Amino acid sequence: MPKIQLAVGAFVFELQANCALQIEDSYLPFLVENKTPDIFIRCHAGFPTDFIQPEIHYQAKTPEGTLWELHQNDQHTCVLVYNPEALSELQQIAYWSETERTWDIYATVCAQNAINPLAYPLGPLLWYYLSTIEEVLLIHGSAVVYEGQTRVFSGFSGVGKSTMAKIWETHLNATVINDDRLLLRKHADGWKVYNTPMFYVAEPKVGPLHTVFFPYHAPANQIEPIQGVKALSKLLAHTIHHGHNKSHLAHLMEVATSVVETHPCHLLGVVPTPEVTAYILAHESKC
Repeated sequence: MPKIQLAVGAFVFELQANCALQIEDSYLPFLVENKTPDIFIRCHAGFPTDFIQPEIHYQAKTPEGTLWELHQNDQHTCVLVYNPEALSELQQIAYWSETERTWDIYATVCAQNAINPLAYPLGPLLWYYLSTIEEVLLIHGSAVVYEGQTRVFSGFSGVGKSTMAKIWETHLNATVINDDRLLLRKHADGWKVYNTPMFYVAEPKVGPLHTVFFPYHAPANQIEPIQGVKALSKLLAHTIHHGHNKSHLAHLMEVATSVVETHPCHLLGVVPTPEVTAYILAHESKC
């Protein structure tokens, strides 16, 4: 039986299948061997012959149509995933058991009778559901490691997350963990920041969380420390969550609260030039 292991955020996902597995190039750097699995993924070729369309409780829509939708009950979550290139075409049926920490993924058969069980958007959904049971946050943001400290820049598209990462990398030789989607995980020795597989190939990276910034364009560089509800609401605004389950939202609030209570958070007005790095280094310690 084909079997592969992926490590994402230091969690080990073990995929088992009764047919050949096709894994996209962006996942290859995350492959590991002989690790103790945290999550088991049983992969199946084709869809169940007795599958009956369930009642739908939530839909993830794009301007073109529904990308994925789900049915949820006390036993499992059933996720129906559609081909992003042809949204009328069912791509995967996935069942998540929170109590057993297992996925059963049924996927369309590709070339050479292989299946691609993690084809987008299902792969990122696996990391999301991990965040509903572990001390984990998935957030929109970039992160850089400089002199052993990881600074996260979180916000909506267009606020300069990627630009900030590039400035720190180019002018301070900082290591960019990721410039779009980050996984924050609480360990016994503190919070760490990880990248996740993207649409491009990148090596796994990790750094200890130091500070969270919420950048915005401004006429001059400026920092404003924030705490409590203000910091929590800013962080929650940029986490990846879907809001279809009250217990998931309660868990998200608890985990996000842990982050803002233990790490400095700042609103950051940015002029996107190399001088912004010196400004941050000079002023963050004074806040």
